[in-house]
Amino acid sequence: MATVAGFLGYVNYRAPFLGKALDYLIGAGRNRDDILQITMPEAAAATAYVNSAKARLEEYAAAFFARKIAVEITTQPVVNRELRLFPIDNSKLWNQITFFLVFGNGSCDDLPSAGVGALVIGKNEYRLLQKRFSPAMGRSELEEMVTELNAEFFKAHDLALMVDRVVPRAQERRGIVHMISLCLSEPEFLSLDYTCARIKENGTPGHEGPLQVRSLLGRLHAVFPGQYCAGLSVVHLLSS
Repeated sequence: MATVAGFLGYVNYRAPFLGKALDYLIGAGRNRDDILQITMPEAAAATAYVNSAKARLEEYAAAFFARKIAVEITTQPVVNRELRLFPIDNSKLWNQITFFLVFGNGSCDDLPSAGVGALVIGKNEYRLLQKRFSPAMGRSELEEMVTELNAEFFKAHDLALMVDRVVPRAQERRGIVHMISLCLSEPEFLSLDYTCARIKENGTPGHEGPLQVRSLLGRLHAVFPGQYCAGLSVVHLLSS
């Protein structure tokens, strides 16, 4: 049976970057057989992108549901400072989240020349970090908070080594690890997404084989320019 959840997966297959924007949806459902309603956060970059792709969404909906479907995009005000990612919000509390930034001029296929700064933290603990974090915090105060929340900040030479560091942590806690990074442009982010997919498919050159990585490494999610994210802010401050 064709479901709305299945449709969202189909959109990720047909248009990966549109799928990244739809990660921020607040809700989706079929009010009538011929109408699909998608609710997005008000005044967000992801919402603007979804609105611009309305015709494509209707094309994909017609193909997926095998009938003509009208797509209605509505918005809701955002109460919290940080936008919530639907796939992470609906995952298990004991899962891990890795916020990371790629530094330098290296491409995604040449990450050793760039380097990665990363913060890995439990989903439940991240909710506490969101309440406690302030951009005005000093380095020692940030490091103390990271330690108290049983999180870990580290630098890695490349993305595969970052995965080697975070996958065992997820395995110990019987969960998976979600990944979140900054999206400066669509081509750049899709290249990063492809690199993550290659790691997930083939494993890492370190200790993690493909079967383990496939089962423990979640999807890559985008934070769009101008969008507040406490996790990436911590990575930026501790990397500087």
